[in-house]
Amino acid sequence: MTSPYARLAPLPQGKVVWTGGFWAGRFNICKDSIIPNIYRLFADDTISHCVANFRAAAGEEPGGHEGPPFADGDFYKWIEGASWVYGISGGPELKKIIDDAVGYVVKAQREDGYIFTRQAILDRRGEDGGALTDSLNFEVYNIGHLITAGCVHHRATGERTLLDSGVRAADYLGRIFGGDLRGKAKTAICPSHYMGLIELYRTTGEVRHLETARRAIALRDGIQDGTDDNQDRIPLRDHRRILGHAVRATYLYAGVADLYAETGDATLLPALEYPLEDEISSKLYINGGIGALYDGVSPAGYAGDFPALQRTHQAFGRPYELPNITAYNETCAAVGNILWNWRMFLIKPAARHIDLIEHSFYNLILASVSLDGKKYFYTNALRRERDDLPYFLKWSAAREPWLSSFCCPPNMARILAESSAFAYAVNRDSIYTGLYGESSAELDLGRGNIFRLSQQTGYPWDGRILIRFDQAPALRCTLWVRVPFWAEGGTITDPDGNRRALGPSGAGTFVPLKRVWRSGDEVRIDLPMEPALYLGHPLIEETNHHAALLRGPLLYCMEGCDNLSPDYSTLGPRRQAVFREVPMNIAGTDLVALETEDGASYSPPEWGNGKLYQRAGRSPAIKEKLRLIPYFAWDNRGFAAMKVWLPLYL
Repeated sequence: MTSPYARLAPLPQGKVVWTGGFWAGRFNICKDSIIPNIYRLFADDTISHCVANFRAAAGEEPGGHEGPPFADGDFYKWIEGASWVYGISGGPELKKIIDDAVGYVVKAQREDGYIFTRQAILDRRGEDGGALTDSLNFEVYNIGHLITAGCVHHRATGERTLLDSGVRAADYLGRIFGGDLRGKAKTAICPSHYMGLIELYRTTGEVRHLETARRAIALRDGIQDGTDDNQDRIPLRDHRRILGHAVRATYLYAGVADLYAETGDATLLPALEYPLEDEISSKLYINGGIGALYDGVSPAGYAGDFPALQRTHQAFGRPYELPNITAYNETCAAVGNILWNWRMFLIKPAARHIDLIEHSFYNLILASVSLDGKKYFYTNALRRERDDLPYFLKWSAAREPWLSSFCCPPNMARILAESSAFAYAVNRDSIYTGLYGESSAELDLGRGNIFRLSQQTGYPWDGRILIRFDQAPALRCTLWVRVPFWAEGGTITDPDGNRRALGPSGAGTFVPLKRVWRSGDEVRIDLPMEPALYLGHPLIEETNHHAALLRGPLLYCMEGCDNLSPDYSTLGPRRQAVFREVPMNIAGTDLVALETEDGASYSPPEWGNGKLYQRAGRSPAIKEKLRLIPYFAWDNRGFAAMKVWLPLYL
């Protein structure tokens, strides 16, 4: 179903498949390791108790509820990701597991459509916990993910079992949101149900689900004693900065973008565009992460006075407040940011949205999981110390096989399973490129005009991309070729051999190629992959006189296991350092490391003496050899120091 107020449409589920290269490798890790491993954890009563909660809620076994209230939603995210994988790869074993999971859900659902395993278990015991009585509970968040999973499962299998469960849940929300909800709209924390309800409308064509989403979003403006943490202290249309809980914010704005795409309510656009600009210009980490703080305050709110200060959780800080060791950067926030930017791209195509999506995939989503797919980060820091810190970190500084709050791994799994969906978008006379990777795609521009495209590339290790029109109707349309933000050179060659040179002004834009395309036409893209040092804005205090290294779309980092200098803390490159590419294998994954002889360090003072400040002394800079690896591959060889931002020497 095409959204009437979006300029572009995504391709239907499964119409793009990674066929080889980097992304096929990551998809296969998702299929063969991540998806099975997460289900194993959910099914192990001694670890998560997630499946056991559903069985108890369905009356299939005794026992109480264990685990966080949002675990139901984590299970639905797993079903969504597993269904997407099944739709592409098939497999009876995976189908059997999905069928079992769907069966647990359906049996746990109440006749009126309400579903929450904790409440269902209380109901069976004759205890009334009170559905939707806790305004800060996750019942509606869970239901939103159920509805989305039902849509994806239906498209992947053709079956309606989970979709019908989602419809019943949506109709329950429709009745609830149609009544008197004064004071209850805080059930919108992490509001996945906005996206879920509108996706259900797109899947079924039933307008009542769109209306439920519209009413649910409108209810935010009636909240009494709202908070910046939940983005409901001021009316939605007055939002101009991005504040509060990063997952709640990105889920909110992604849902509002969906509502705009369906209704065309232009009064919503400022509340989408200004907060995103605030994020991109002053609150976005170089690895694509957002939400710098575990605990902080919304700095002066919107009022600029002390009474407006409010505690915020897992949240955005002040502009340019981007610490490295304590960087929160929750994986779920990056997923939400991808979903939000994809919707903004469909509404108003701009290359920077795809740039951010690509950057987040390579440098945060992939970094949040070990290369073998079995260990996970909750937060994604940009620096790790080898020795113990003199303060507490909420989450482990190393990836773990299980997290007490397990929301991030299944969220990572579903977005990774769905990565090929971000490769193209279309309208009646245009094809836009998104993520690059070896793939095959079927693109329907309407009126019977179907294109079949394939890509051949070694991207992200290689900047050469060949797009081939394997099948093309005699239609004049425009192929919009994305030039990433880091590509300040290179060429694009059209099927006639005309070569267009790219320069700095073309970075972060789309280049249009308009013609009547024919089967066999090829477009060749050559992007420079030279390593480049990047500086941070001077108001990012922790990056002053430091640089980060990017090669193509990949952020690099330095691990202590590769750089054994006794003065690791001061180790960094010279301004004019020349890096060479070095093949490397980490945990079975082939990659490109970078080395240079143009590094330096100096011997700092001894800091184990209790002093906070010391005289600098005259220690000379020492020439050093440096090795850096892609950030997504760090923490796969044991515990070692790591840093992204490196001291920069002249």
